[in-house]
Amino acid sequence: MIVVTGFKWVPPFARGQVRDHRVRWMLEEIGWAYEVRLIDAVEQKGHAFRAVQPFGQVPTMAEEGRPTLFESGAIVLDLALRSGKLLPADEGERSRVLAWYVAALNTVEPALRDVATVEFFTADEGEKAARRPAVRAFAAKRLEEVEAALGDRDHLVGDGFTIADLMLSSVLKLVEPLGMLEATPRLRTYQARHLARPAYRKVIAEQMATYAAHGPRDMRYREAGIA
Repeated sequence: MIVVTGFKWVPPFARGQVRDHRVRWMLEEIGWAYEVRLIDAVEQKGHAFRAVQPFGQVPTMAEEGRPTLFESGAIVLDLALRSGKLLPADEGERSRVLAWYVAALNTVEPALRDVATVEFFTADEGEKAARRPAVRAFAAKRLEEVEAALGDRDHLVGDGFTIADLMLSSVLKLVEPLGMLEATPRLRTYQARHLARPAYRKVIAEQMATYAAHGPRDMRYREAGIA
């Protein structure tokens, strides 16, 4: 049985963003059975978890007879290659899907993550005000470039949903709460179409139910030395 790790609870601003949803979404799309193992901050910092995830992040994916994997991008790609799903059969289209998949993680996500870092993790209001214009402008430029490349198509490559669409739709969630997709309506429509997929809706509903059933105490932050 495949086992995916996730957190018991996260603050409201992080809900829907924790990346185990990417792996769970992929598993639902390809129809592979799996379980979710919830961890707290003590386990996150513990030696056993760090032995398989050196950065202490979720998700990891464990499976009997295979090495435990980490990094959502690596796990989703592993699942696509093994299942043969969400990847085009045509070699040329498959190569383009992989290019867009990597672009979502390496080109688009860092720009959007900088905005999220300023808005959600920068406590000093002066620093926030100083950094906000530049990071927002750069992120907006990236969104405009993706929208221009997408054009009027429903998918990044070909006529079907692929791991490129899954990953880009997830990455765009970083700035969704900040209204930054309003300036790129075709990209917003593109994302909404994919986030309406039953597999995604199921995973997010389950993730939100988990957070609703737990609280900060369940994460044992104090025991882990986190204020």
